[in-house]
Amino acid sequence: MAHTYSNPIQRAGDFADPFVLRHDGRYYLYCTNPDVRCWSSRNLVDWTLEGASIEPDAFPGLVPFAPEVVYADGFFYMYTSPSGHGHFVLRSDSPTGPFRAISGNVGHAIDGNVFVDDDGQWYFYWAGDEGIWGCEMASPTEFGTPVFTGISMNGWTEGPFVSKRDGVYFMTLTGNHYLSPGYRIDAASSDHPLRGYVPDPLNPVLLSTEGAVVGLGHSCSVTGPDLVSTYLVYHNLNPDASRDLDIDRQVWSGRSLQVLGPTTSAPVPSPPDTEWDASTEAPALAEVFTAELNLTAPETGAGYGLSLGDALTIRVDRDGTVTVLGAPDAVLAASALPAGFAHAALHCWRLVYNRGDLRVFVDGRLHLALRHQLPAGSRIGVSDGVRAGYCAMTDAVAEAADRRAPRPVPGRFWVDAEGSYELHVQRPGRYMVYVADPPGGQRSFPLDLDEGSRLLSLGPGPDGRLVTVAPASDGRTATFAAESASGTGKRLLGDARWDDFALTATVSYTLESPGGHADLILRASQLSEGGEGDDTVLGADFFLGYSIQLHHDRIRFARHDYDERVLAERELTIDKTRPHVMGVRVHGSSFAVDVDGVEALRLDDAFPHPAGHIGIRTIGSDLRVESLTISKE
Repeated sequence: MAHTYSNPIQRAGDFADPFVLRHDGRYYLYCTNPDVRCWSSRNLVDWTLEGASIEPDAFPGLVPFAPEVVYADGFFYMYTSPSGHGHFVLRSDSPTGPFRAISGNVGHAIDGNVFVDDDGQWYFYWAGDEGIWGCEMASPTEFGTPVFTGISMNGWTEGPFVSKRDGVYFMTLTGNHYLSPGYRIDAASSDHPLRGYVPDPLNPVLLSTEGAVVGLGHSCSVTGPDLVSTYLVYHNLNPDASRDLDIDRQVWSGRSLQVLGPTTSAPVPSPPDTEWDASTEAPALAEVFTAELNLTAPETGAGYGLSLGDALTIRVDRDGTVTVLGAPDAVLAASALPAGFAHAALHCWRLVYNRGDLRVFVDGRLHLALRHQLPAGSRIGVSDGVRAGYCAMTDAVAEAADRRAPRPVPGRFWVDAEGSYELHVQRPGRYMVYVADPPGGQRSFPLDLDEGSRLLSLGPGPDGRLVTVAPASDGRTATFAAESASGTGKRLLGDARWDDFALTATVSYTLESPGGHADLILRASQLSEGGEGDDTVLGADFFLGYSIQLHHDRIRFARHDYDERVLAERELTIDKTRPHVMGVRVHGSSFAVDVDGVEALRLDDAFPHPAGHIGIRTIGSDLRVESLTISKE
């Protein structure tokens, strides 16, 4: 197998709204298309077409939107919204189908997502006009009272996907029209499955409006083949409006969910360290490991379980009690499986062990956590009569795997106190490394990087540093004359990128509405518009960078991450009958603005956009730039 893969990983199949189910060591892919074609894979990169997963007449004349599949107690449940007309629940005995409807139309607009919490409670999420909604579920076909989660994006919001890590609920969601290059993915976190979601500080977590791969969105997250990595699966937009399939590594830093992408080249997902079956002996356990065992219990008998050498036994009673026993039969921990747990169905048992700390997951739900040291050389065993499906183990845990994941270049990522990370350079060239150190300040240095792997060592420092590795700024000195704009819109001046610079511009403007303003935009990138890519009003804030805004009675400095956040403002009366000279100095995380030689604003941004283009923007205004000169600091 090649050491790297290239996005898109799958083409020419219209892979819109991809969802991937991991079941018994295989992956099953479902997308928006008339027959919900199912694909399977062992490694997330190479996919085999399994065929249609629903009957031809399941939804006559309609296309099942955004199908998602959940496995529970021997059955596979599909949730889909035919052409956006509310959701139906379908069921099958196989991940490849055929799925048949077991419910009528349960409503709830589009893009349904199911999350099952550690206590066995099911939740359903969907996209509505206000943003993302959710509800509890009494069963796979019974939906409770809708609750607005409070999370939305600037403009249309869709594609929720909820997961849980270390007790925190994480949601990814997609915004803007799917036909816009600015289709993008945000993330949010909460301490409750239905309320209190807080946007991620690095939103958007996935965005590309430039180059061959644009319009990235509608994602799901899935565990990688090595059992300890997580991958984001999403689609990109083609010129003919079809969608291709992409994957990128997903990691966490505290409460921040980060996508290490978008990439055009990345290391292939790693396999587990060991795989085994009933005919081979399980490997010896290390000081750190993650093991997955897909097991089917006998239909009769008092109980069954797993053993970790002679040190621990995990016993499952038919009443649903799970007990961890030490030698000699000392009860170390106990919990209860969800009511109605089907013992004779296939279930996924996951054991995560880190130098004495053991966590036991069943079908993705955390059931037990305890402290117990395993003797060296211990092996996993299963009770007589238990049938083993796919079994694998990797000598690592997810937290360490996240830290070891290669960081793509170009890209950005959080850095911990150690400050050393492996880079995966997608294309050779001269780069700038920008390091934003909390609570403020940014330093930078150049690197000449060859394609492939490279170690970046920043030295010890505080947690929470943000590193951006980007192509070196190509701006030197440039002059623009007689630039103008009116109404509502934005555009860049020239094609050079700037990081630190001094700018002087002579501008004049008039306002068409009380809330209008005329702007210079700085360090700008990833511009797009709203709707299908042509709505300048909806897309007024659709870019990354900064704006200096001239209003009727004030000047403002705002940050843009496909929204607007005012960082500083000052009341200022500006005579609109004559031109004014604006001066801007940008260095690292510091910004200073003067008007006619008088300082108007001075500020710092803790985690700045480090580089980008200059441009102009109008919001209900007429702007004329009579001259603009910019030079590198």
